[in-house]
Amino acid sequence: GAPPGRPRTKFSAAQLQELERSFREQRYIGASEKRRLAAVLNLSQSQIKTWFQNRRMKFKRQTQDAR
Repeated sequence: GAPPGRPRTKFSAAQLQELERSFREQRYIGASEKRRLAAVLNLSQSQIKTWFQNRRMKFKRQTQDAR
């Protein structure tokens, strides 16, 4: 069966657009920006934190593949 825990979050296009914009400005998110994004996008701060962690890994893979 499926592993226990919370289901995977499906981000809307608008949420992804804002997250990507924020990521382009700064790859590491501060506490105040995390709080702001969580409020604006109606997500939890831990969802924002996890998205940034995953996005940094994706960025790292892309830059390594380019070499």
